[in-house]
Amino acid sequence: MIAFYKQTTEPHTTPGMRRARRLIASTLFKEQPARLDVAPKVPGWKAWVFTSWVVVTVGVYFAYMLGLL
Repeated sequence: MIAFYKQTTEPHTTPGMRRARRLIASTLFKEQPARLDVAPKVPGWKAWVFTSWVVVTVGVYFAYMLGLL
């Protein structure tokens, strides 16, 4: 059975809860740097290792689904 939820018009908040919410918001929503489109460069060998891993993983998955493994 699902209990009924009675929503009040004014939420019951204490000063401590307001401070905690402000602290969490300031922690999670810090100001971002001006340029978000700049990412650190990934070395070429790491990109190729990741690409190879994806290709092998997909190949093994399809081979398994086709009953070859």
